[in-house]
Amino acid sequence: MCYTSNDCRRVGWVAQWVSRLKGWAWVWLVCCGLLLNVSPVFGGQAPDKRFDGVEITVGVQNVSAIGAPAKAHALTWAHRTGGKVKVVSTPFGQLFDTFKASMTAQEPGYDVMFYMPAWAGDFSPYLAEVPTELVRNETFDDIHPTYRERLMTWNGKWISVTVDGDLFQGYYRKDLFEDSTNRKEFRERYGRELTPPDTWLEYRDIADFFTRRAPDGAALYGTAEAFARGGQQFWDVFSRASAYTNHPDFKGAQFFDPDTMRAEINNPGWLRAVREYVEILKFCPPDAKGYGIVEARQAFMSGRTAMILDWGDTGPLANDPNLSRVVGKVGYFVLPGSREVWNARTWQWQHFDRPHKAPFLAAGGWVAGVPRNSRHQDAAWDYIQWYSNPENSLRDVVTSGTGINPYRLTHFTSIDAWTKNFSKAAGAEYLEVLRTSLDSPHAALDLRIPGFFRYTEALEIPVIGALNGVLSVEEALNQVAADWEKITDELGRKSQLAIYRASMGLSPEPSRPRPQAVVQQRRVLIGFSQVTTTEPWRLLFNKELREEAAKYPAIDLIVKDAMDQTEQQVADMEGFIAQRVDAILISPKVTEELTPVISKAFNAGIPVFVLDRGVANDRYTQFIGGDNREISRAVGGYAVKLLGGAGRARGKWSKFGVAWGLLSPISATKVFMKW
Repeated sequence: MCYTSNDCRRVGWVAQWVSRLKGWAWVWLVCCGLLLNVSPVFGGQAPDKRFDGVEITVGVQNVSAIGAPAKAHALTWAHRTGGKVKVVSTPFGQLFDTFKASMTAQEPGYDVMFYMPAWAGDFSPYLAEVPTELVRNETFDDIHPTYRERLMTWNGKWISVTVDGDLFQGYYRKDLFEDSTNRKEFRERYGRELTPPDTWLEYRDIADFFTRRAPDGAALYGTAEAFARGGQQFWDVFSRASAYTNHPDFKGAQFFDPDTMRAEINNPGWLRAVREYVEILKFCPPDAKGYGIVEARQAFMSGRTAMILDWGDTGPLANDPNLSRVVGKVGYFVLPGSREVWNARTWQWQHFDRPHKAPFLAAGGWVAGVPRNSRHQDAAWDYIQWYSNPENSLRDVVTSGTGINPYRLTHFTSIDAWTKNFSKAAGAEYLEVLRTSLDSPHAALDLRIPGFFRYTEALEIPVIGALNGVLSVEEALNQVAADWEKITDELGRKSQLAIYRASMGLSPEPSRPRPQAVVQQRRVLIGFSQVTTTEPWRLLFNKELREEAAKYPAIDLIVKDAMDQTEQQVADMEGFIAQRVDAILISPKVTEELTPVISKAFNAGIPVFVLDRGVANDRYTQFIGGDNREISRAVGGYAVKLLGGAGRARGKWSKFGVAWGLLSPISATKVFMKW
């Protein structure tokens, strides 16, 4: 599959122009090459015609990104093998449903599908495994391990081949950052040097600093990001939250608790990330609320902003003199991190001496797969291998507009190829940032479970409300969490949990240590943390619990009274953990302050039963408590019956009682205490 150097130049020229032409223009160009017998364009190899008479159907999105190379490589593959390729383009919003319908149909619609890794959970049951000979091919090993091992496999099986590498990174204007006046002023204002941001707080300060007039008098803004619904907004939000929510001690917990599948989208890490996302809007151009990622790129490339967050596409585009006003002025940085990271396992912020960075593989890049119902699987896999081989992919990746970002190891080492759009120094810097992100042990994977678009749609709508000031960030994310819980339940919590764990590279089942009493076959020690004994019903609570425990000779019950002090109840729980009791009962005084120590006990393998008042996460064994709403309904129904029945009830109502009931619906019982 090797080309001569002249062949490479010819194919590179064709690939570049094919990626820029639309409709029938690209077909006309390549057909002219065929008529003129420009055979070197299709490689130095003589056609082998091994798929003569075979036609495969390739499905792609209907834009030049991924689609244009698919068409160009279809022509060269057909010339080389004698096969025929029908490329079917579909709008991105319809692509998922179209592919899913084809894979489950009796008559298949596609032999090759270019799809998003986020759909792997839905598609995996219907995809053919990658052939062994392709897996053993040396070109397979050339794919960066982060993409190869984490995005091309599902449940230990190879189901796709990466054809594009996606992750979020930062871009900045070197000319602005290196200006001596700017550096001096920034140092005086913030007490540190003006350098690319290491943390999100630094990123915010820089955006604030550059929201001003440029030297030529034009308006300048700090940064550009995607804010519009349907404009890749959610990937921007996911990338921001990554550093705050991917604690190194709790893998795979950015989106859901990987032990219970509870939505984590409204935990304190997410709240901080989204608050900062909403705040950054004021340092973006005035029309930024309507920006998708394309408009954000245009703002940066036109010189209106000092920074942008984006995929790798901005690198070649911003260095294309036909598209950009900032050619030669662009620098690159790894997605910012944070010195404080939320640990959802312990339900606490943890401080780090150095910024914790979790580069986010937003989308993860396109992959190619073959459905099981394809009748031409050999030809389909051969086409995919041709599309993505080192030579073809290198030409695609250095050509702006193809939508293909570096994903092969040779993409990072073939520096001379990048001088088409970059100086050697700029190309090396661009590739170094991408490679550093991919090589990070904390690189974070995108969401990849069934219902992906339902989850992201449920996120974007409330976030738009927060951006417009209609909802607070807390209200917005609480709404998202509630919606995510409903979606998970509708799709099946158990199956969603299994798929989520697989997508995050975790074992199929959460590993929980067995209680010590079971392991050692000894008496069972149970600790009970009571919040107070000053209330009569709690005294009765303790009395009945002791009486019940006395019925079982194998049980030893320890009761601790926190005397209505949060600090004492935390200390009592710590004592139970240190004793390695076999189970804990706790009636928490307050939710937030008791959640971390309850999580700690649960994480230590101690079953924890929460009584009466809930906690902020679900890292406990069981909750036992009354339903105040149901209690209120029952009391209200009984009161109506006493007063004569529905429609005939008569009685005297206290104004105070009614007001109280209106202010506190779940406390409706108080209304009836004031007759």
